[in-house]
Order: sequence, then C-alpha cells, then structure tokens
Amino acid sequence: MSFDLNHKYWISTTKEIGQLLKKQNRLKIIEPPEDKAISFKIFSELYVLYVELVNKLTFIYFNTFQVQKRSVVRTLVENATQQLMFLKEELKEMELSEYIYLDKVLIARKLTPRDLMIWRSPQFLYRRPLDIQNILSDNKLYMNDQEKEESDAKSWSKVAEAVEVVQAHERARQARVYKSNIKYDKKKFLEVKQRKKVTYRFTFKPNQAMSIPVKRTLFTADFIKTDEACNDLRDKNENDEETHNESEIERINQLRDNAARTIQSWWRAYKTKKIYKIRKQFKREMLGIRKTRRLKRPNRFANSVLEMYKNEQKRRKLDEDFEKLIMDERTRLLQMRSPWMMEDISDHIRAWFQEFYDKTGNFHNYPDPVKKGTVLVVIDETMTPLEFQESLNKKPMTKEEMKKLRDKKKAEKRKIRNKIKSQKMKEAKRRLKLKAAGIIDVGFILSDSKPIEKIEATMKQFSIDWRNVDEYLNKNHDPIKSWVTEEQLDIIHHELRELVDEYMRVEYELLRKALADDKKLPYKPEKVKKPKKKKGKRKKKPVDPTADRTLSSLYHELKDEGVIEEVTHRDFDEFISDFNFTADDTRDEDNLTTIGPAKGDIKMVIQESMLGMSEFDIAKPKSILLVGPLNSGKKLLCNIISSELDAVFINLSPEKVLKHADDMNMFLHIVMKVAREFQPTVIYIEEAHRVFFKKVPAELKDSRPTLLAPFIGKKILKPIKKTDKIVLLGTSSMPWAAKPQLKKSFQKILLIPKCDYGTSFLLWLELMTENAADDLESYTYSALARVLQAYNSGDITNNIANTLNVERKMRLKSEALNPREFLEYFLTELDPPLFPPELKMMEKFNKWFGKSNKFQKMRRAMMAIKEAKQKKK
Repeated sequence: MSFDLNHKYWISTTKEIGQLLKKQNRLKIIEPPEDKAISFKIFSELYVLYVELVNKLTFIYFNTFQVQKRSVVRTLVENATQQLMFLKEELKEMELSEYIYLDKVLIARKLTPRDLMIWRSPQFLYRRPLDIQNILSDNKLYMNDQEKEESDAKSWSKVAEAVEVVQAHERARQARVYKSNIKYDKKKFLEVKQRKKVTYRFTFKPNQAMSIPVKRTLFTADFIKTDEACNDLRDKNENDEETHNESEIERINQLRDNAARTIQSWWRAYKTKKIYKIRKQFKREMLGIRKTRRLKRPNRFANSVLEMYKNEQKRRKLDEDFEKLIMDERTRLLQMRSPWMMEDISDHIRAWFQEFYDKTGNFHNYPDPVKKGTVLVVIDETMTPLEFQESLNKKPMTKEEMKKLRDKKKAEKRKIRNKIKSQKMKEAKRRLKLKAAGIIDVGFILSDSKPIEKIEATMKQFSIDWRNVDEYLNKNHDPIKSWVTEEQLDIIHHELRELVDEYMRVEYELLRKALADDKKLPYKPEKVKKPKKKKGKRKKKPVDPTADRTLSSLYHELKDEGVIEEVTHRDFDEFISDFNFTADDTRDEDNLTTIGPAKGDIKMVIQESMLGMSEFDIAKPKSILLVGPLNSGKKLLCNIISSELDAVFINLSPEKVLKHADDMNMFLHIVMKVAREFQPTVIYIEEAHRVFFKKVPAELKDSRPTLLAPFIGKKILKPIKKTDKIVLLGTSSMPWAAKPQLKKSFQKILLIPKCDYGTSFLLWLELMTENAADDLESYTYSALARVLQAYNSGDITNNIANTLNVERKMRLKSEALNPREFLEYFLTELDPPLFPPELKMMEKFNKWFGKSNKFQKMRRAMMAIKEAKQKKK
C-alpha cells in the first residue's frame, strides 16, 4: 500500500470515527426502548459499523510505520475490536444463540454476510520473536538473497521435475502427429513448401524421460491445403499481364473482394460472439452460477508471512531509531539543561520559604515524598499563608479530638461510599426490572463501555497533539523530535525535583533550627514519610527439568516423534459453505429465529473466536470443541485454524500420547513449554470423546484412550493465561459417549450443522469446476445439490474426487458425464453403500448440544416459561 493511499484512507477513517462517536453520544441519552426489536436494530447497526471500522483500522495499522502514530492506531484497533466483541455478545444475548442474523441492516447498507468477516490473515497473526520464528521457517529470516534463491530452488525442484516430464511427453506427441501427417496423402490434401533447407540437429539428452525415443529437429515449414479455388491466387504473377485478359482480371478481383468480405464477416461474427461469451461468463460468475478455476501460487502464504516479518524488521529498525533518539535527547538535556533546572527548582523552593516567613514568621511544613514532594507547591495544593497562620493560631488538638476528627472523616467517606453503593443498587434493580420486562437500556450499556471511552479520549488527544502536524510531508516515517524533547524534559524535571527535595529538606531543617534558636523554642525535626515499597508475594518458581536444553532441541524432539505435525496450508475459503439467508425472515413473536444455522455461519463464529489469538488484547476461549457427524469438516476446520494462524500444531490424540504413558508429567511439561515459547499454538485432540469415555470399548482398551483425561485440566488448561496465544481444539462424532467432564474441559462447544442446499450447490459447483472447468461449464449442479443434499460435505468431496479421476477426465470430451455416475459411487462402488446420515442421528446431536450450550439452555428455559403461561391461560 502506498503512503498516499494510506494517508487518505486514514483521513476518511477518522471522519467515520467522529460520526460514529456522535451517533453513540446521541444514543447514550435516549430512553430505554420498550420494543426489543428496536434495541436489536440499534445494536445490529452499531455492530455493522464497527465491523467496517475494524477492517479499515487494521489495514491502516499494518501499513503505518511512524512510531508515534502507530501507537495511536493500535489503541484504536484494540478498543474498536473489544467493543465489536462486546456488541456481538449483547446481540447473542438477545438472539439466545451463538449465531446472529442482521439481514435487514445489511440490505439497507447494501452489504452481504461475507462483508461481516473481520478475519484478515496474515494481518491478525501474532508475531513471534524473530529468533523463534527463524527456527520454524528453516533459517529463512536471516538469509541473504543468494541463500534465499538456493532455498527456493530446492522447494521448486519437484515442480521442475514434473514440468520436464510434461515437456518430454508433449514433444513426443508433436513428433508423432507430424509423422502421421507426412504419411498422409500429400498429392491431394497436403503440400509442403519449405522456405529454406532445414538442417537436422540431434538434441536428445541421455537422462531425459520420454514415452518413445524420437529425433528432435529444428523445423520450419508451411502446411498449405491445396484447393482449386486458391491455386490461381497463390500462383498468380501480377507482372504477367499478357497472359490474362481484362475479363479474367475482373473475375479474379471480384473473387478477391468476395473472399475479403467473407473473411471479414466471419471475423466480425467470431469477435462479437467472443465478446458476448466473455460478458455472459462474467455475469454468470458475478451471480455465482459459474465458477472459474482458482490458480494458487505455491508457498503463497509462507511468502506472505515472511513478507510480514520483513515489514516487522522495518518497524523494529524504526523503533530502535526512536529509542536511540530518546536516549540521545535525554543525554543532551541532562548535559545542557539539568544544572539550570536544579537551580530554578531550588530558587523556587527558597522563594516559597521566604514568602511564608515574611507573611507568617514561620515555615510551611515541607511536603513529604509520599505526596510527590514540592510538586504540590507548583500545582498550588499547599496552604496559603493566611490558612497557615490560622492553623498556627489554633490550639493543638488532643488525642481525643484527633480521634473524633478521624472518625468524622471516616463517617463522611462511609456515607459517600454507601450513597454510591445505594445508587448502583437502585440502577441494578431498575435494569433487572427492565430486563424482566424484555427491555434493554441501550444508553446505559453504551455509556458504561470502557472501549468507547478510550476511543473518545484517544481521538480527542490525537486532534490536540496532531493539529499542527502535516503527516503528508513525513514520508520517511521520522519521529516528531519536539514531542520527545517535551516528554524527556518532564521526566527529567520530576527526577531532578526528587533529588533537589533531599538537599532542600536539609536547608529547611537548618532554617527551622535557626528560627527555634532565635525564638528560644525547642527544636524537633520533622518526620519524613516516604512511600512504602510494595512487597510482591514471593512465588516459588517451578522447577524446570529441561532448563539445560535449548528450545530448538525440544521442538525437534516433538517433531521427530510426530507430536508436532506439519499442516498443509488451508484457508477459510476452502471450507466451502453458504450462509443462512432465510433465518432473519422467520422470527417469532419474541423476535427469535426459528431456523438453525448454516455451515457458513459457524465459520464466522470460529473466526471471531480466533481474534484473541492476534497481537491485540481481545478475550478468547481457551478451548473449543467441534461436534458433528463423520466427514462434516471438523478436521478441515482445525487445519484451517492452525494454518491461518501460522500456529504450531501439536497433536495430543490418544494414539500419540500412548508412547509417553510412563512419564506423562515430563511429556506434558515439554509440550506446554514448547507451546508457550512458540505461540501461537494449537493443541489438537482428535475424537476427544475417547479421552472421556464412559465405558471404554473392548477393542480400544489396549490403546488406553483415557490416559490424558486427568491431566487436561491441571497440566494443559490451567497453565494457559489470558494473554497466551494457545488454544485447545477438539473434535467429536460421538459426544454422548463421554462423561460430563468433556463439557467442562471445553469452554466453547460448536455443532457443525447438516449440509443445506446452498452449501451443497457451492460444493458441487466449485469442486467440479476445480476438476474440469471447461468441460463442465453448464451442468446440472442444482439437480445434484437437491438430490444429494443430505450427504455430508466430506462425502460429496470424496465422491467428486473419485468419480472425476484422471481417466474419467480424459474421456469427458468423447463421453459426457452422466449425473447418475455420482449416485452409483455412493450405492455400488462403496462397500457397504453410503447413505446420508439418519434424521435420528442429527436429532441426537441436537439434543446433546442443547444440554451443553448456554444459549440453547436459556432458549429452552424461556420456551418452558412461555408454555407454562399459555397453559394457565
């Protein structure tokens, strides 16, 4: 992104933030709307606005290099994302579901559900330290250009070998075609005219693979088809006018004109048809009727991650320059300004002494370091000479009077505290009554939001600090030096004041002693109240049994044992699914949706759950369990999450853990140490219900699947802190076979819904387009999606891959693909035949999920209360 575009983008985004803040300030003062649908509309509009804002701010943040501005944008991104998640939780509470539907707001803003996606990979990646990332990327971060070219050449070696094989077969095919043309009837159909004599050159390489050995030649020839109508045109000698009379010349010219017209008309028709075809294809692609084959560059994601780290190195260089500027400026100020600053501070304190002595004949108490010392003099928080004189004339209080005064102050503080508490209690009771009546206090929720306050404060401070700064002139991302000077002057001033206070306190005591001697009064030095040092609780550092080993050795140990797995890069686009576009139109009288989610909705929930794995401070679940029938896409989603986060994928399935049954504590210690040091990390358990089996099947007893169960809570989940970018992912196709501990171990449980028509149609369309784009341009995708809709997405994927194999693709032009072939794959080619999941099975999943998900529990409780009221009526 260019500097100019980023600058313009930032200006437009700041205007949008101002408009959004004005809208929120107006909403803070409105009365609570009695209709729940109005509250839902208000929050849904704000949610859509915050999605657009987060997308823009994230893009700006990762293209901003100026240090001081980057900190401002980061604060905005972090708080805007926190407010976005807060609004999402409020909408979930209203919907009583993990999924929200905002179709009416999206239609008004001319958006689609895909526009609500806020995942921007690799922009949301958590940045590992460069030395840690260098271990994972095979030392590519610190390579020079030559070393990087050699590394890339190795990764391209397999592709180069494949290209050589294809080239060899293609050259052999061309030679065979040429040979067959030579054998054809030359006199009638083929006439070969060579422009010049061709020299044959043998180019066969001994190690080159080919189907049949052929002689390679450099050959240039014109293949001209003989035609009686063209003989005269080709052999005509225009200079030989004597051999042709006028009528013959006229006939030939007419023949030429007719030929030109015919060629032109055919060319224009061909060109028009081609343009019409391109426009028709574009329209069909735009409407989603036709798809084109997606070409992906190899190592695209890995290269983008390395590019991101290059930008990170650039930012780090700017940060280092900024720190160096701070140190240089601090050193300069200490050398040039510190003596005069100390003198000014001491003169100011002496003048303060003089003022009080002249007006009261005494000295004001010297401020204690606990109260920031003589800073109180600067900000006028000490007594005036008149107040000090009155305090001197007062009789000293007795202990009883001092006690009464303290008690009185405590009583006043307690009264204020109780008043605030009672106000909060009244407010809470008011909101509980409103909530019981189904009314949501929008104004209170928005005014109580800390992220909104931080965004307002940041924008206000930005408008003050940057009003005289022309950002457009700073294309080299230089820091603003005057701000550094002001900040360091303030820091140095406070540091020097503490030092001067120590010296001036000695002078103050000498003056008091001299005054006491003059007045012949007893002298008693003042007690100095210094700030107490906070004693942190001494926590016993856990003993690290692998302290003598390097991180690289621990990482490679787990990798060699197969616990750390290599995951091929998958992105969220590969989880082909569609959204539920009808749920918003099927709301009941309580404004709740009556139709379940589609597969595209679950993808959005997973993306939002993973936002906490970015570098920003956003709440995230520690563990997620994906539940659904076999071949529904659970493992694919886990792979997508891992690869999109560029995470280390640690597989703790029972078959992996069994090898370490003898010393589980040591094994899990290494796993969690690697997970924490190499975060972001995904800890994966396949078919997690096996770990919590109610009754272990006889055939699985030897594999000891429940070995990990006692360690999940203490050794895996408990050590994960809020700031750690570690998540436990699990899948299950039989969750009812596990103990209730399964629900407790996973913080968020998501049910993969069954395949709907929209998802089924996209699967057939995109996967068949990827396999044979040109030959299956217009096909019965809708019929296939409708007939085979009940099958899981994994079953459909396997069907297309096996039915449209290489052999069948080669026969597509001669033998059209019959839709019955896909049905025969399920019924005849598989043993036993594969049928769609039974409705009873999906009901079983829904029943278990209803007892596990908090929103489903709330919805069922509300429906039960509603039914009870209807029965009473």
